[in-house]
Amino acid sequence: MPGFRNSTTGTIAANAANVTLAWREFFNGGVGVQVTGTFSGTLQFQMTIDGTNYVAVQATSVTTGTVATTTAATGIFFFNVVGASAIRMASTAWTSGTATLTLVALPG
Repeated sequence: MPGFRNSTTGTIAANAANVTLAWREFFNGGVGVQVTGTFSGTLQFQMTIDGTNYVAVQATSVTTGTVATTTAATGIFFFNVVGASAIRMASTAWTSGTATLTLVALPG
């Protein structure tokens, strides 16, 4: 992603997979996530402070305003990550297809 110093793009096509974004700069206050593709499964928004133990966090859908810790749909989402050392999107209950995820750290 040109112009963004802290971003990543990856795909998920199986259960228990993830796409992770480690912090390069500590002033980040939030993460934007875009989910595209055709899939049947659930993606969970997660963060860690200690670098090992990830927990689910609430994200807000930019298009619907819905707040949840998971999504089974494409869209653009935002969540706060102050203090995190890394964030990730992890697959759960995956059935089929491929999701493409783009994660971008936003200044806080």
